[in-house]
Amino acid sequence: MKIKTKFFGEIQVDEDKIIKFEDGIPGFENLTKFLFMTDSDQNSPFCWIQSIEDVEIVFTLFDVFSILPNYNPSIEEAFLKSLGEFEDEDLLIYSIANIPNNVKEMTLNLKAPIIINLKTNKAKQIICANEDYDIKYYVYNEIKRDGE
Repeated sequence: MKIKTKFFGEIQVDEDKIIKFEDGIPGFENLTKFLFMTDSDQNSPFCWIQSIEDVEIVFTLFDVFSILPNYNPSIEEAFLKSLGEFEDEDLLIYSIANIPNNVKEMTLNLKAPIIINLKTNKAKQIICANEDYDIKYYVYNEIKRDGE
């Protein structure tokens, strides 16, 4: 099927790349079908979810484990069950990235990760119970610390 995207034009996609957010994403509850797109660079921490219902809505996701390998959001068992059957390797956890003009001010939402079950193609954004995870985590600070 052909999908129009905000940044990549019209592309041909397999139906199995479509991720369903049964309850939408907070603030976008009316949008439930998204195309999950990864970078051709296997080492890139970035990927995207493009709304199929509204071409203007696309979220940049970031593999938070690439900079915070100990990231461990507390997720309720009932939430995980709502995504259907899975093995641990079927679940992907990403943070929504906010990338302003000044890239050094890029933030990740560690408090509300996106969880994707690749086996069922179901996904949700959840608010984790961890008190120490911020809505605006400044990525540059972590990269700068690693470089020191």
